[in-house]
Amino acid sequence: MKNIVKFIIPLLLVIAVPIILFIQKDENEIQKIDQATQKVFDQFNPTGLSIAIVQNGQIIYDKALGYKNAEKVNFLNKNDIFNIASCTKAFTAAAIGKLVQDGLLSWDDKVIDYIPAFKLKDECITKNLTIKDILTHRSGLGTFYGDLLWYHTNYSNNEILHRMQYLPITKQFRTEYGYQNNMYMLAGEIIEKVTGQSWENFIKKNFLIPLEMNDTRTSSDDFDGTESLAFPHYNDSLLNPYYFAGGKPAASIWSNPRDLSHWLTMFLNNGQWKNTQILSPEIIKELTSPETILNVSDERENFGIHFRAYTPGWVAYDYSGYKILEHSGSMPGFISKVAFLPEKNMGIIILNNGFNLHCNNALLFSYLDIILDKEMNNWTAYYLQEQRNFNDNRKQLNNERIAHRKLNTKPSLKLSKYTGIYEDIMYGKAEVKLDDNDLNITFLPSPKFLQSKMEHWHDNSFKVNFKDVYLPFGIINFDVDTLSKQVNGFTIDLPNNDFHFHNLDFKKLNE
Repeated sequence: MKNIVKFIIPLLLVIAVPIILFIQKDENEIQKIDQATQKVFDQFNPTGLSIAIVQNGQIIYDKALGYKNAEKVNFLNKNDIFNIASCTKAFTAAAIGKLVQDGLLSWDDKVIDYIPAFKLKDECITKNLTIKDILTHRSGLGTFYGDLLWYHTNYSNNEILHRMQYLPITKQFRTEYGYQNNMYMLAGEIIEKVTGQSWENFIKKNFLIPLEMNDTRTSSDDFDGTESLAFPHYNDSLLNPYYFAGGKPAASIWSNPRDLSHWLTMFLNNGQWKNTQILSPEIIKELTSPETILNVSDERENFGIHFRAYTPGWVAYDYSGYKILEHSGSMPGFISKVAFLPEKNMGIIILNNGFNLHCNNALLFSYLDIILDKEMNNWTAYYLQEQRNFNDNRKQLNNERIAHRKLNTKPSLKLSKYTGIYEDIMYGKAEVKLDDNDLNITFLPSPKFLQSKMEHWHDNSFKVNFKDVYLPFGIINFDVDTLSKQVNGFTIDLPNNDFHFHNLDFKKLNE
């Protein structure tokens, strides 16, 4: 149904714009922006897009295209709120900045001075880790390490932080970049420790209320029934909004481009919104100053980008001689992008509820070329090819996994021998049961989503399809001692860029 109704969008909502390589110079900026928006929307065909561009405190362009709910054929409007995912991090970093401004803590304070029980695998890092370290992804942990601790689990923040001590240290402390959602959750815990109020209440009191971000919610827990939601979609499936039990300070905020334009205007105006000084100019400078150096790929060099760095809550880079501050967010069904150009006093918000990263990138760079009066590259064609490459690589990986399956094999042991409780020291327990001659597995911290029937794959390996459409099929590989005819444990082959199942090593517990 979704694909059918999406096909008629141009007839219902817009007039199609011809695909062109360069936009002519005699068109004004807003016309160029609108044509670029329509071109990207038509070519990528996302479920829905909501966009705003703000300059000098005024929204100069905004548009909502597509669906808030494709199954019900409900069209987006400009008030609909999206989960902005990791764009939440800028709010948490700003909250720490507010505490620094008020003299309640320092950027260089040690984390364990506020959370004494916290520890990482490396004792030296534990003792020296600062607040600025955790806000700039230089803790020594790898990118996304530990995200399975909060994803669909029933773990509290305290439990997640306790289990982080078992994560491997794979980066050079304070030198190498490793993107960490859990470290922003830790920052939220510090905010609560210092203020005596929840992270949610602190964000509302100090930012959402004074910035008149009336539609914004700190998480789905904050919904009161008056919200107009853009629902997440993934691979043509309508998803339920994600419920954050832990990890909110990293990714839980819901907002729309209009409200986020207030947020960016505050940054562009040295911390001031209307007649209220929300953050001092000194704190704004700290929040937007490079801290952790990021790699510049050959691709980005071809774009004309010469440096990239992470600030507390933002990625900073140069483009065509201008400084850009940007952050993206990704949760199943949502892709967000929030960016601003201080020298142009301009901000850009792009929210997408069809999980289309390449669409958002094509839009941002199209807008930047127009705003900076560059000869416009065909970013739509470029990122369409990137999307095709991504999809082809994913299909190839899937086909390779299938090709490596060995046919006409059977398990070494009778199925009852595989049952029992298994534990990964970092993640927790999993249970394998036998039900009507079929093995079933449940990851106990996430019983609703990481649960599946086990289909024999080959030898002592079994295929699983968890109840999360965002995850591909997995293969549970049992370690079997053929002499004692006992199962020692299992590992998981489930390729996913965000959630690292390959790091898990479950050992069977003695019954």
